[in-house]
Amino acid sequence: MNRFALISLLVASPLIAAPLTWESLIKSADDDLRYQSSKKRANIATSRNTKLWDKLEFRYKLDGFSFSSHDFELRMTPKAFGEGSADRAHYEAQMAYANARLTEDRGILLYDRYERAIHYLMRKRINALNQELYQVNSDRIEVLHLKSGSASFNPQDLMSALEKEASIRAALISDSNSLQNSERKLRMWIPDFEGIELDSTWLPSMEEIGTQLKDGVEVTDSYPQLAMAKGKMDSEKARAKQDVASRRDYISHIGIGYSLKIESLMEKYKDLDGGDVAYEYSEYMDDYLEKYPDATADDSRTIRKLVSDKDNRKTSDKFFANVAIKLPFFDSNKDSDLRNQVANLDAEGDFMDKVRDVNVKVNRLVEQINGYLAQWKVQKDFADKVKAGNIFEQFAKDAGSDPLLLLRARESAIESELNAAKLETNIYDLYLELLQYAGKLSEEGVLNHLVGGLK
Repeated sequence: MNRFALISLLVASPLIAAPLTWESLIKSADDDLRYQSSKKRANIATSRNTKLWDKLEFRYKLDGFSFSSHDFELRMTPKAFGEGSADRAHYEAQMAYANARLTEDRGILLYDRYERAIHYLMRKRINALNQELYQVNSDRIEVLHLKSGSASFNPQDLMSALEKEASIRAALISDSNSLQNSERKLRMWIPDFEGIELDSTWLPSMEEIGTQLKDGVEVTDSYPQLAMAKGKMDSEKARAKQDVASRRDYISHIGIGYSLKIESLMEKYKDLDGGDVAYEYSEYMDDYLEKYPDATADDSRTIRKLVSDKDNRKTSDKFFANVAIKLPFFDSNKDSDLRNQVANLDAEGDFMDKVRDVNVKVNRLVEQINGYLAQWKVQKDFADKVKAGNIFEQFAKDAGSDPLLLLRARESAIESELNAAKLETNIYDLYLELLQYAGKLSEEGVLNHLVGGLK
């Protein structure tokens, strides 16, 4: 029985779902079909054609329908002068672009995962603060009901508390819906997890983010979007060079061949005189005498007959070579050179536009984050003071421990915490976008991409 239970446990153990962790979430990006497709696309894009010619062909010529003469030729069209270096430059540019695009694609996948996980954690914290706020407001309503018969009771305060209760309840419902949506999104990447165990210590603190952005952010060509733009620029420049180089095809083709003659099928027309039919071509004697009855052996008169032929060439003469050279004297490359210059200028212009665009966006993100950090510090400092008890003590001393005033102080602290949490959410969203621009989310391996910084 024990053995049966142990076997059942071993069989069922792989089916027990594990909780969702940062490690499993990040690893899921490697198994994402979009990332696998991107890797295949990059491998295809970086495959290089290393042949030394443009065209290689085998030619055959039948020299007459007697089938006695056959020419075989191997003909090569060499690459134009400079085309090999242009092809190599184009390949390197394509490879750089493909790798940069692969980096960008991985960054997008990890951005989505980090964004949703951080949203889940922050919304969970906001939900807890909303619950605290709801409890404080419920206590206020209870106190107001108890004071309803006193002279200091203000019905407007009770109405405001009831309205706030409805508002907080709506916020709690929104929190619940948002958490459910986040969990559904997370299950798109890891369908079978059981519970969410995302450690909040994985996230960098606001102070750490502020330290990283204190001296600003320097945008470099290593940023994936700029690397892609540079790869595209270099590719277009190399393509223009290929176009120019292709016009330097001064050698049209080079060929080497072999001429085969089959003697058993070789025949030719020959004028035969009396001496020929008397000796070598005696089989035509009757035809000769029929035409010339008085002919003698030294007769110079002739008859035309189809006779066998022989291949008397030396072996070396059976091979042949040919080469075709283009005469460039009347060709003008001014138009192609002008097109090349225009293409280079257009490519450089597009690249500079992208550099300017990324710089503007990165600087704007840094500015927004620093602005939110300043607001967060104000909210956090106030909440910390309330938690430390200083404001509580002053309120109690000034108001004779008025419960409504104490509840208001507690409410203010929670609202400051809530505002700080919302600001943190905005900061993390912008910081994630900044990390994606810098290519930090694209680093391979299961690691914390949030704490590595932007340097």
